[in-house]
Amino acid sequence: MAGGLFGRPFTFNIKCIIFSLICIALFLYNPSFKNKWTLYFTLFIIFIIAYVAMAWYDHFFDCSTLPLKRGNISITGLFKPTKNHDAKNHDEHSKQNFLIYISHILIIVPLLLYIVIKKKKVDQRIYPFLGVLAIFTAGYHGGHLMVSSH
Repeated sequence: MAGGLFGRPFTFNIKCIIFSLICIALFLYNPSFKNKWTLYFTLFIIFIIAYVAMAWYDHFFDCSTLPLKRGNISITGLFKPTKNHDAKNHDEHSKQNFLIYISHILIIVPLLLYIVIKKKKVDQRIYPFLGVLAIFTAGYHGGHLMVSSH
């Protein structure tokens, strides 16, 4: 979570973001709101609660100390990725991240916002989800771009 609660500055956790977006998508399967602003506020609250819940789950179960723990007999073991012990070059990783952040900010975010603004032939339930996704994508990648460029 790293929001100051554990002595670290706030950083976004991609696992928490994905979990929160899945929760929003499940909620949007059959929402019943007459006011779009109430819907947007509800989506914001769902995102925050899901994000914080996943962050606390990670903290309590310390997911970083036992990554991809595997047993000898496991149904899910077949589907888990293998452990990666390869050390990556930091400079190459920074360049790759910079490229990813720029491409998302310049291509993905405007595309998602265009779909949300135009609202033509897409199922109405998708617009709030795309709007939230665009806003959080811009915030996440914009923040990472600022941190990695300094």
